[in-house]
Amino acid sequence: MKHLKKSIAVFAGIALLFSACKKDDPGTIPPPEPIPSSVELQTYFDQNIFGELQAFTIDAASNESITSSNGTQLSFYSNSFKHSNGTLVTGDVTIELLEVFDKSGMIRMNAPTLGNLPGGGNAPLISGGEFRIKAFQNGEELELIDGYGYSVNSVVPNGGLADPNMQVFYGRDSDTLTWDVADSSWVEGNGPNYYTYFDALSWCNIDQFMNDGGPMTTVNVQLPSGFTNLNSALFISIDGANSVVPVWGFENGVYTIGPYYQLPVGMPVHFIAMAVIGGVPHTAIVSATIVDGHLEVIPNLDATTDADFVSELSNLP
Repeated sequence: MKHLKKSIAVFAGIALLFSACKKDDPGTIPPPEPIPSSVELQTYFDQNIFGELQAFTIDAASNESITSSNGTQLSFYSNSFKHSNGTLVTGDVTIELLEVFDKSGMIRMNAPTLGNLPGGGNAPLISGGEFRIKAFQNGEELELIDGYGYSVNSVVPNGGLADPNMQVFYGRDSDTLTWDVADSSWVEGNGPNYYTYFDALSWCNIDQFMNDGGPMTTVNVQLPSGFTNLNSALFISIDGANSVVPVWGFENGVYTIGPYYQLPVGMPVHFIAMAVIGGVPHTAIVSATIVDGHLEVIPNLDATTDADFVSELSNLP
């Protein structure tokens, strides 16, 4: 009987031990919440760009023209390309073209329309079409010979008519893409087309600075905890204009357009927030009218598909 009591006591002790251990069993701890990834976000932008690239082969020694799937015609002069060492290019040249005509492309390829003001600071641009044009031979990126350029005949975005106030801008592509007005530019509008002359192989844009009078204000935006300017992207789509501006300032957990630029009080806009979590796009699109000292709080970014996101972006006014 004493042995039986001792055995019962031992088994009871073991049971208590396992019960105590079970409380600290790491298998019962819920997995951490997935977080946005800066690498996945950049991959998303890069894949969208890659999917829209077009390539053409021309003869460097001849006057050549190419036409894109969107009807854009680029015309190059003979003997206008050089190698990085300055020597003349001969033989076949590959022209790589990327076109961005609408807000969906500006957002999904991270090509917003924010201009660099000549006197410093930034301001929104209204785009008549963005182009990234490069030339290659055997993997080497080529340059234009000094004094040479090429002409571009493109359609006015969204079925509109040409605006006579458009100018040429070139992209300054560092961490974020912004635009510098060209030292000299030639843009001619004729009905539904722009005829333009570019003298650089890079990001090129047909633009004008947005001209809005009245009081201006800074804009702040708060996203859910964990979404920062390191792993998420935030844009402001300006209603009624082919214009999307980035919001990259981030202070004390809040996005801000200050001190870079301001927006007019009373302007109707849409805020677009996006991140990629576990390979899945998470987005939010919120309509608003800018008020003085505007603070927009976006409580959630919802999982979506790229097709649904494209559909939503195509409906932006």
